[in-house]
Amino acid sequence: MDSTLLTVVLLLVFATVLALIRARRRDKCLKDFEDFQISLAEKGGDLTWGRAWIYTTGLEIVYVEPVRAREGHLERSFIFYKEQYEAMDGLYRYPEGLRPEAQERRRRIIEQTANPGFLRRFGRRLRNWISMVRDALLEAASLVLGAARSRATPGSVVLSSQEAQIKSLSSEIIGHAGNAFDPLLEKHLFRQVVVEVTRGERRFSYCGWLKDYTSQFVEIVDAFAQTDGAPLPLAAYAPGGGGSPGVQIQVEAARLSIRNGSDHLLYVQHVEAGAWRRPMGCVLPPGFTADRTLPPGIDAAALRAWVGSCERVDMVVPRTHALVRHAADGSEAVVSTARPGTVAGAVAKGPAPGKPPAPGLPDPAPGPPDPAPGADARTPAPHES
Repeated sequence: MDSTLLTVVLLLVFATVLALIRARRRDKCLKDFEDFQISLAEKGGDLTWGRAWIYTTGLEIVYVEPVRAREGHLERSFIFYKEQYEAMDGLYRYPEGLRPEAQERRRRIIEQTANPGFLRRFGRRLRNWISMVRDALLEAASLVLGAARSRATPGSVVLSSQEAQIKSLSSEIIGHAGNAFDPLLEKHLFRQVVVEVTRGERRFSYCGWLKDYTSQFVEIVDAFAQTDGAPLPLAAYAPGGGGSPGVQIQVEAARLSIRNGSDHLLYVQHVEAGAWRRPMGCVLPPGFTADRTLPPGIDAAALRAWVGSCERVDMVVPRTHALVRHAADGSEAVVSTARPGTVAGAVAKGPAPGKPPAPGLPDPAPGPPDPAPGADARTPAPHES
């Protein structure tokens, strides 16, 4: 076969394989939160919550119910692009608001993280080995390209002009099987660690299990969500009322705002006013605000928001502002995962004898019908939930 034609064929094969890989390549940490009820917190205070779906080019948060925007149209989801990941504070998953099957799926994930089996460890070591030999394979590919380029053939001219592209394709293809290997984090994988999250000029530490990491994110499961101080029990808070200094609730122009002014991770369970009641199910990090548009006719004086501290939380946070700072030990995190937390303990009955209690309340089934004109819906501003 003619060398020029062979080079063109090889480039087409490389490009085709790369396109297939890119079409299926998703961040592993983010992928672990797919089809769970999660809260997406952005730097600056924006908060969105709903069912998460992860794609190669970003993620989509499907709302529990359609949102009626200020312009009058309905919005069913919020799309967050891959290029915006640097603006992410984190993804948060709280067991209290998950469906029973999702709670069970989460429980298995934590058990496998705390007690990984042989196949899980072997697979991890295999990926690490591939990562370590990746540079050697790329160097070998570079040497082959250099040797081909040195030959005085028509194909060498094409190889020379396309060398950078071929090396990039080789890196993508070989690196796909890799794991962004970090020997320091690898040592503490499947163990308890303390992750330090920076929000503005403040730092917050959370102790949990290091489940996974990538070049962009770290994933911590079953982390203690509380900092120093007494946790906030689940309670109903009125707009402008006294209550806890950490919960600030306001109603303005038929819009409810719940702000977390404490150092705790809070959970907003639901809001109600008389016979009207709607679930929220969102995690509220320190300094963030959850917004919801109220339907016409709601008496603001009767409005109550049920808010309490998170007890255990799972999180995926960008490595740009989250560091695994300490190794930890001696926690009963996995044992108490099946026990109701602060919120669930206030609203759920105890388990049947001999059976572990199931934490939390299930979230509504997906795909609710469109609300009638004037019905309640959350309104992003511009993309809050």
